[in-house]
Amino acid sequence: MANGNEDGGMATRAGKMAAPTAITIVLIAAWHFGVVLFEVPEAILPTPIVIIARTIELWDLLLDHSWPTIYQCIVGFALSVVIGVGLGILLALSRLFHQCVYPLIVAFQVVPKVALAPLFIVWFGLGTTSRVLLAFVIAFFPMIVNTYVGIQSTDQLMVRMARSFSASRWTIFFKIELPTALPFIFAGLKIGMTFAVIGIIVAEFVTAQRGLGYLMMFAEGNLDMPLLMAALFVLCIVGVLLYAAVALVEKLVVRWDAGHKL
Repeated sequence: MANGNEDGGMATRAGKMAAPTAITIVLIAAWHFGVVLFEVPEAILPTPIVIIARTIELWDLLLDHSWPTIYQCIVGFALSVVIGVGLGILLALSRLFHQCVYPLIVAFQVVPKVALAPLFIVWFGLGTTSRVLLAFVIAFFPMIVNTYVGIQSTDQLMVRMARSFSASRWTIFFKIELPTALPFIFAGLKIGMTFAVIGIIVAEFVTAQRGLGYLMMFAEGNLDMPLLMAALFVLCIVGVLLYAAVALVEKLVVRWDAGHKL
């Protein structure tokens, strides 16, 4: 019986992947034949075959520039998790804190984050700190909002029932409110991870001497479109793997919420 369930689960996953895989293959084929048919210059848009060949040719270089991007992205993301989730919890648990701080957070969020890069360079220099902080300020807002909304969505009947049994405020939070908020929090984490990747690349455009963002700017300056697209291809792989890591942690932590999907 267990084998039957496993086979059924594998078939379901294969079925889910079939449509995206087919669409991807069709788009890549259309890209390739469109470039060949219309004789688009390689300096404007290379074919997928050229990009893959350049990726294989320069794999060591691409891998060397991937590590700084990955490291800084993870550090910026971790910082945004700690501060973003922490602020979201405080906003949900303290009405005074919400009234005083939330408008300031929203006002800060509407500031274009690219405009902060020159300020961070002046304040923190050209090193890793300015890049990590830029990734942090781009990534932390979804975590604040999702954490706050998740805690606020707690069934108040369960909260009143727990209070009737003399449960403490922290017991209610850890046993009822936090488990309810976990799917929302992880939704924010997955959004935040993608934003952290964006933040690091933007920062590397401005300040870095290493990293995939720097390599893309270098390739653009040399009109090396295959290298630029190869770096972008590797960046997509990095982003997907980081997102998948967060999704895997969610699957391990939020086991009880079988219906949750994102």
